[in-house]
Amino acid sequence: MSESGVVSDMRLPVTVGEVTAEWLTSALGFRFSGVEVLSCEHVDVLPGTSTKVRVALEYNDAGHAMALPSRMIVKGGFEEHSPSMKEMYRNEMRFYRDVLPFINMNAPKCFYAGADPDAWQAVVVMEDLVERNVRFCRAQQPQGYEQVALRLSAMARYHAQTWNSREFDKGGRLDWVGERFSDWSLEYQNRYLEPDVWAHYVSLPRGAAVSRHLHDRDWMVAALGRIAREHKDKPVCLIHGDTHLGNLYVEADGAPGFFDAQVSRAPWSLEVAYHIGCALDIEDRRSWERSLLEHYLSQLAINGVQAPAFDEAWGDYRRDLAYGYFIFAINETRFQTEAVNTAYAARFGAALVDHGEVG
Repeated sequence: MSESGVVSDMRLPVTVGEVTAEWLTSALGFRFSGVEVLSCEHVDVLPGTSTKVRVALEYNDAGHAMALPSRMIVKGGFEEHSPSMKEMYRNEMRFYRDVLPFINMNAPKCFYAGADPDAWQAVVVMEDLVERNVRFCRAQQPQGYEQVALRLSAMARYHAQTWNSREFDKGGRLDWVGERFSDWSLEYQNRYLEPDVWAHYVSLPRGAAVSRHLHDRDWMVAALGRIAREHKDKPVCLIHGDTHLGNLYVEADGAPGFFDAQVSRAPWSLEVAYHIGCALDIEDRRSWERSLLEHYLSQLAINGVQAPAFDEAWGDYRRDLAYGYFIFAINETRFQTEAVNTAYAARFGAALVDHGEVG
């Protein structure tokens, strides 16, 4: 049992309606003995890749004595597409169970995280960040230099903690963390690279926001293949895995926070290129990306890592921008709105053209 109060052998709700006071009593009871949830009101339901159910809770005296919050978020797969997302849900659950208790990453406090051994579902019960008045980042509001620099400093800290770590070896506590280009992720990726599927996505508004040269499926396949191939010779670390602005927040004191992790093992450059490409206005990225990369490398060194030389890092960063473009070129509108996908695709598309990474 970790400090997150995790169990993995109980039945989990598979519909929003099954998120009840009775079920939450059972879930919270693994960590908070004697707690009973007397009532559970569904305040809000936020559908997406995973669905978040905001609940208002009333407790017995034991719950009040333990200062459990009156609002929480219950996150899981409650949509029609959810059975196909089993690996993604389990990955996030294991982030809360097996990673967050020891990694240096600011993320929501977790009260329960578990997977149903007999089904595809995995559920996390976490704090409602709205109650702490954090500021959520948004795709339509690009970040400033200092905001991105602080975020890269935070990334450097948790990257350094697991840099070429033996914990990834068999028997280590991170041996379950897959490579970003794992069999499962490649299967997911290849579905969207079918010629008719790819053609559909680049015909959407996001496609009109980028150079027509980025519509070339053969170029996209080759760019992703190059990333996967060249990653094999690079040091790996634990990455959050999805640091677009919609998965990030800022504390009242300015400290960066992360949620909706899809952790994997990968070279640092995949995460840094993905975040810079998402976070910055096109013209700001042109002005700041070299300085921000230098800042990230300096933070790696401060945290005890022999950082790559700038020229090598610059090449890795430029190469990995194609991954971010792919993600938002094919991202379904049930996961992010077309406005969000278009904003990100345009930023990555401009970066790829600027850096001559177009076939």
